[in-house]
Amino acid sequence: MQKLILALGLILLTVQPASADDHAQHQPPQTVDYALILPANLPHLLRTSLDKAEVLGLNDAQRDVLRELMAEAPLKVFSRLSQAEKLEQAIARDLLDNAVPLADLQPRLDELAALKRGATEAQIATINRMQALLSREQFRELLKFIPVTDRH
Repeated sequence: MQKLILALGLILLTVQPASADDHAQHQPPQTVDYALILPANLPHLLRTSLDKAEVLGLNDAQRDVLRELMAEAPLKVFSRLSQAEKLEQAIARDLLDNAVPLADLQPRLDELAALKRGATEAQIATINRMQALLSREQFRELLKFIPVTDRH
């Protein structure tokens, strides 16, 4: 019984509500914070591939395609994430200011999820195009330059 009380006490000590000071220390979100899959898990590879083109042994044709992707892919991904950011903030504002019931928010939550999914699908399509463009060895070498959480 004493062990149970001690364990509950430890849990209560670690699960404390955040204070106003805790919230003040949070950094303002970046657009990537609105991604369905965060960059730590699904990295953005284009800039690194161009920065490391020499090391990766990319030929001119590969570099040209990567430059084209660099011009178009971020627009597809980040425009959706920017929309998701604005929508999420509007939903939160409406909920906190007007006590909007969940049923009224559901269509907007579906829209938010669709924006995040669309951005992720655009990112995956870009990665797939890169995988088709680069040799298997070049792609594996590229991943060595990307810090990713728990990649096996």
